Amino acid sequence: MNVFEAIEWRRSIRKFSRQKIEADKILKILEAARLAPSSSNRQAWHFVVIDDKEIINKIPDRVPAGTRGIIKWIKDAPLVIVGCYQKALTHYIAQIFKHENHLIDISIAMTHMVMAATELGIGTCFVGWFNEPYIKKLLDIPRRYRIAVLLALGYPAEPSNKRGIGGINARPRKKLKEIVSYNKFGKKFNPDCCL
Repeated sequence: MNVFEAIEWRRSIRKFSRQKIEADKILKILEAARLAPSSSNRQAWHFVVIDDKEIINKIPDRVPAGTRGIIKWIKDAPLVIVGCYQKALTHYIAQIFKHENHLIDISIAMTHMVMAATELGIGTCFVGWFNEPYIKKLLDIPRRYRIAVLLALGYPAEPSNKRGIGGINARPRKKLKEIVSYNKFGKKFNPDCCL
């Protein structure tokens, strides 16, 4: 599978089979994150791998009001990776200019994981609804780290096919002309001037 095939085939999987992910595949997924680029090559990230069902089952317990039902499916995931970051000096300097390098870095690394998992036939879903203080306490994550995102992983409950991993159809995407504009020398941004 090439990278474009993985991008086209990837879906947000929320129904997982009971099959555990093999240790060598977990290592490949983590290796993909390790190889990701980062601001000034700081690699100011840390990944907490959770395969303990008791802990995974507690993740939705203290999410923000009204979101518990949204992420209760995470209890079916055999694996959750918590994407943490620790701000480095370059991140603090960048923030003076309102640039969030640390969030860009962790996003790239987590996306590398998703693409590697997809190639291996493993479904993933980013989880943004979580209670950070609660998760940090649950996993004994040091104060100096922040949690950016959780990634649920597992083999899809439904068989994969040409439509996508887990047999899920692609959701509609905007056309390129709706999201791309070209800046020509001397011209200002014009969202109506597209492909």
